[in-house]
Amino acid sequence: MQGTSGQVEYVPLPPRFAERVRAGSVVVGCTMIAAMVLLFGLTTFLESLARGHALPDSLIGKAAVVLPPLGVLAIAVLVLSSRRCLRGDYLVVATAAAARTTLLFTYVLTLALILGLFAAPIVFRLRPDLLTTLATFAFATLGYVAGMFFVRPSVQTLRKFSDHPIW
Repeated sequence: MQGTSGQVEYVPLPPRFAERVRAGSVVVGCTMIAAMVLLFGLTTFLESLARGHALPDSLIGKAAVVLPPLGVLAIAVLVLSSRRCLRGDYLVVATAAAARTTLLFTYVLTLALILGLFAAPIVFRLRPDLLTTLATFAFATLGYVAGMFFVRPSVQTLRKFSDHPIW
C-alpha cells in the first residue's frame, strides 16, 4: 500500500478522504482563527468595561493572558498547513510525521501556558477569565484532534472513505 518516489515515501489515500483533508483543514483552521480572535476581542472589551483596562498591568500578567490564545492560533495555522502533507491523493509520510510532531509540541506548549494562566493568580494577583481559559483549552484540544485526524488517519477512517476494499 505504500510507494516511494526517489527518497520520498507516499501512502495512498482514498480520494474522498484526500478531498476531506483539503477542504476540512481550511474550514477548521479558519474557524479556529476567527473564533479565537472574536472570543479574545470580546473578553478584552468586557474586561475594559468592568475594570477600566483590558489587560493586567504587569508584563508577565499580559503575557499570561495573551500567550494561550496565541498558542491556539499557532495550532490553527498548523491545521491549515496540513494540506501540504498531500500530493494528489497520496500522503507524504515525512511531511505528515513532521506535522504531527509540530502539532504535538504546540499543543503541549499551549496546555502549559493555560496551566500557567491558572497558576498566575497565586503569584501575580491576576484574575483570569474562566470562560476564555476554558474556551482556549477547548479550541486547542479540538484543533489538535482535527489536525491529527488530517495527518494521521486511522485504518478505520480510511476504510470508511474508501470506495474499494483495499484497506
